[in-house]
Amino acid sequence: MLLYIKRITTTRSVRLDDDIILDFDENDAPVALGLLNASRHLQVSKSSLIQPIGLDINIGIGERIIKLEADFSVSVHQNDIPRSLNSQIANKTNLFSNEVHFATA
Repeated sequence: MLLYIKRITTTRSVRLDDDIILDFDENDAPVALGLLNASRHLQVSKSSLIQPIGLDINIGIGERIIKLEADFSVSVHQNDIPRSLNSQIANKTNLFSNEVHFATA
């Protein structure tokens, strides 16, 4: 699953773990979230991820830590199912401190 804010050239990518990748632009602003094996992480079928109902993603970049908190809402058999994904890693890439929030209705 790839969620991007806008089509832009990324200059840096950071792996939060084996399956979670954040892409950044030239200003160190997060522009995309890559989630490999998304259906396994969110415990839903691949077809449920084709059109998520809602997304609420917070990315916090501190001097020492990069933190991701993401809430997804997907439809399974016409029921809205909430799912969460949280991860963090040390900021060893010297990204500027920043906090970004992305959401859909």
